Amino acid sequence: MNNPVIVIVIAQMFGTSLWFSTNGVLKQIEEIWLLSASDLGGLTNSVQFGFIIGTLFFTITGFADKFKPSRIVMLCCFLGATSNALIVFEDISFTFVIFSRLVVGMALAGIYPIGMKLIISWDPQKAPNTLGLLVGMLVLGSSLPYLIRALGVSFDWQYTVILTSGLCYIAGITIYLMGDGPHLITNKKSSFRLLDQFSQLLKNKKYLASAIGYCGHMWELYAFWTCVPLLIAISISQHQIHNQEFLVSLLSFLIIGLGFVSCVLGGILAKSFNSSRVASFSLAFSLSICLIYPLVGNLYFFVDLLLLMLWGFFVISDSPQFSAISARVCPQHLVGTALTTQNCIGFSISMITIFLTTSFYESLGLYFVWILLPGPFLGLIFFSRQFGFLKLQTS
Repeated sequence: MNNPVIVIVIAQMFGTSLWFSTNGVLKQIEEIWLLSASDLGGLTNSVQFGFIIGTLFFTITGFADKFKPSRIVMLCCFLGATSNALIVFEDISFTFVIFSRLVVGMALAGIYPIGMKLIISWDPQKAPNTLGLLVGMLVLGSSLPYLIRALGVSFDWQYTVILTSGLCYIAGITIYLMGDGPHLITNKKSSFRLLDQFSQLLKNKKYLASAIGYCGHMWELYAFWTCVPLLIAISISQHQIHNQEFLVSLLSFLIIGLGFVSCVLGGILAKSFNSSRVASFSLAFSLSICLIYPLVGNLYFFVDLLLLMLWGFFVISDSPQFSAISARVCPQHLVGTALTTQNCIGFSISMITIFLTTSFYESLGLYFVWILLPGPFLGLIFFSRQFGFLKLQTS
């Protein structure tokens, strides 16, 4: 792997650490602002909604394909890091916290999907592999606040937030200094040819199938990540295990962070088995774990932990492959728009399941995870119609 790719994926990990920076310190901030489980959903959804606004902006204006991605990523890193750091003042209202998280989400729209275009500009032929690394670093970035909290469980929560902001500033400076790849293609046409761009994407059946598969995956992914601490806490409480705060933080990092391994491994396997097969297998396996978890959950703590680790492994491994397929089959001058559009719709869908799972997990017991089932099920069906199910074929 060449050096620019390594630099980009590490910077992505630093930049996306903003995503769950408040979730990692929930136990501390819930006492300050008297938060409930539904407020956890509100915190996460404020980031998701901001991400949607950001991706809509890039899609409508065409800026994702108009300007150099390295400049966009840098500016968004600075915006997100600053907004993230503002919540360390305990005398602010929870409404302001929600607003600051929304701005963080808007900034992430210029860090993550634009980062995909940036990494493709360095080596488009290795997109399944490099995007696997990139999404893997998103996973590590998302789980990083939990690790920071576990290692510094006795520290003030503000240190976790400030550290994630500092990492994001470093990411922005690094990306700016590195610049764009030699294979960068920009769209020289008017930035506001939205209908023409959408028409080209909608007529592409392979892009539509990949985007629908991605959206099915997104129905499940972020709601699962949001609920990981809740599921661990339920199991720990059921089996009367001590050191709850430390274990919830550490195991949340482990379960979510395992997605890094699966994304990298999926990228390697895609060379031999292609992206469509890796994506189909991941969706099918994640669907299966979601189906059986409420049936065997809480019998034994280590069974719960094993299932959650497997779920964390397979719930994300299809994501970079969907992005690689979409980037490959869409018009090359619209790669940025295609990826931000796909992300925008996918994250819009994720808000629904985050709201539903955090609202009903207490009343439905472990069966609340079945709310996640329709996403991978429908995604697998629609994706397989175009690409086949677990078949060796060019994606």
